[in-house]
Amino acid sequence: MYFSFIYLSTVTTSSSKLFQMPIALLKFPNDFLREVFRLCDPFDLYKLSKCSKTCSQKATMLRDTKKWKIGFSALNNAAIWVDGSIYYFNQTDNPEDYFKTKNSGMNSTHMDVEFPIVDLFIYLVDTFGIRIVRIMGIGSDNFHNVLKVAQVLIDRRMEIESFRIFDVRKEQDVVNFMPLMKQMNIIQEFKCFLKFPPNFHFEFVKYPRHIYIDYSSWFTIDQLLDCTSAWIDLEKSSLNNHDLDVFLQKWKKKGTFPNLRWLEIGSEKIDDQSPILEMIPPIKNVTNPRKKVSINGGGYIIDGVRATKDDGTEGWLKVELGGWPILKFLVADPADTVMKEEDDW
Repeated sequence: MYFSFIYLSTVTTSSSKLFQMPIALLKFPNDFLREVFRLCDPFDLYKLSKCSKTCSQKATMLRDTKKWKIGFSALNNAAIWVDGSIYYFNQTDNPEDYFKTKNSGMNSTHMDVEFPIVDLFIYLVDTFGIRIVRIMGIGSDNFHNVLKVAQVLIDRRMEIESFRIFDVRKEQDVVNFMPLMKQMNIIQEFKCFLKFPPNFHFEFVKYPRHIYIDYSSWFTIDQLLDCTSAWIDLEKSSLNNHDLDVFLQKWKKKGTFPNLRWLEIGSEKIDDQSPILEMIPPIKNVTNPRKKVSINGGGYIIDGVRATKDDGTEGWLKVELGGWPILKFLVADPADTVMKEEDDW
């Protein structure tokens, strides 16, 4: 079937037989076509794009595809986000499965295509004019493909909302990749679950809004003092009381860390031997009533101790010791911060 034609089905009154009449789709006025293409999802337009270059150009010109977001996952597939729905493109080697779709629930649908995954990603970006990557992840099974896709994103100066590094069998592969990551425009989130070699060192050129690093011993106090992220979560850190005191003392000064809303540090080096903000850990509020301070849609602290910035901004600090010491620090904002006492919980 050629998608450059639509088929008009008519039932005759005399014989009650169904027949179809092809109509040249691209000969219709643009206003009409715009309404038709507006109803097309990424799978529909992908199929149209495979009919002819003219059909592809017409469809993407009249359908606002530049607002679409694309993703490249650790599962070696590509996905497009549109209006709350996700359309997954999965590579298959079986021609009989080409263009077959399957609904997997949760507003997501899958379609099998013939393209090698990297070529498909580039084709979707260029055909639909997509400028934003919703999510991109490195895993053991897609590392070499990510290398190729990353270069495409850099060349096209595309924004990446979320970039994640999962467990990879060859750590050195990711170590070699990290200089390339410095050239990528990661704006919202960086998450890393990989344990790097002890001598690993990396410094961000630009910090995304949210960073989560599971094995964060390589993230030094100098980097923390330089960090502009709003949400910082460092697990298995090597930071100690002195480091955290230096950071929080700097935060108290006017004009510092204007973006910071949440800091969470898990480190075996947090102890009860030296002060943090002139308090010896554990640090918590032991008076009644108990208080819970939370950010709508974010973290919370129970029984935190108030810290005040020179400009009057309030922060709430709690430090727990035990099996795995942890520091939590929340910066309040009247727009989204809620405080409740024990009776309100």
